[in-house]
Amino acid sequence: MTRAEHIRALLEDYARQRAANELAQERRYREAIMKAPRIEALRAESASLALNAMRAILDGKSEAERIAIAQSMKARGLAINAEIRGLLKSVGLPENALDMTYRCPKCRDTGYVGEAPARFCECFETRLRLRQYEDGSMAGIDEQNFERFDPDVFPEADGQRKRMLEIRRLCEAYADEFPNFKFRNLVLTGSGGLGKTFLLNCIFERVTSRGFSAVRITAFRMFEAMRQQHVGNDEKFDGFTTLVEAPLLLIDDLGTEPMMRNITVEYLFTLLNERMVNRRHTVIATNLTPPQIKERYGERVASRMLDTSVCLTALFKGKDLRQR
Repeated sequence: MTRAEHIRALLEDYARQRAANELAQERRYREAIMKAPRIEALRAESASLALNAMRAILDGKSEAERIAIAQSMKARGLAINAEIRGLLKSVGLPENALDMTYRCPKCRDTGYVGEAPARFCECFETRLRLRQYEDGSMAGIDEQNFERFDPDVFPEADGQRKRMLEIRRLCEAYADEFPNFKFRNLVLTGSGGLGKTFLLNCIFERVTSRGFSAVRITAFRMFEAMRQQHVGNDEKFDGFTTLVEAPLLLIDDLGTEPMMRNITVEYLFTLLNERMVNRRHTVIATNLTPPQIKERYGERVASRMLDTSVCLTALFKGKDLRQR
């Protein structure tokens, strides 16, 4: 995708987020008036207050009278807000429960800040940078998401279907609870054709649809970012930094990237170590078993990748679906 196409897609994401904000506010409002019905009448009065004030001011015969009307209306507005906050508190809801909430308060989920000509918000620029770095060869999230997961494609023999349903539940819980799942990292391991990439993409779709930034990338593209960082012949290239700083990084097909001296192992360790130190989240799909990971990358990388205090490993077993 071109930069312009990425921008258009992101602006659509922001529009969906604003719609979600409005729905969430409406749900909170309905909950509030169920618990405290008087809030509905107060909100209606507040909505008509400004119009009534303007009409009264226009009908005022003197400046003093108009000022008195404006002050009276302002005082009434403050009293209404105070009463609503009190009612919300009395029924166990936050005093700001009826306020609109935003993923980014700075731009109010528009993607823009400043007066005309407006500029992109920092949150938009960050998400745009992450989107542009995503590997365009990966499956679209409209094709691979939890809603399209079909357990019937997995054989029942040897418990493969049951196992995949359990792993699906695990991956969905990770995505739904991100960034508060009990494990920051997830490693999907097992032989090819068992659905690891599909579930990695499902996690990416669910997390990003919830408004979080994430980068998914193939191991080969990850290696290219490492190589560019090592060579350092492009001052504008910040691909490796993007991988280090992504709130959620999803690496597909780890183990298929080239093994280049002074690059692959060294930069993979740096990547994993920096992400661990900064408590960032990582999901990895690989055909390698834990012993093979240790053999290929060494003890230091394996210890960072498979640290059981922060990482949960899901083992895929069964028949290759591509050979059915």
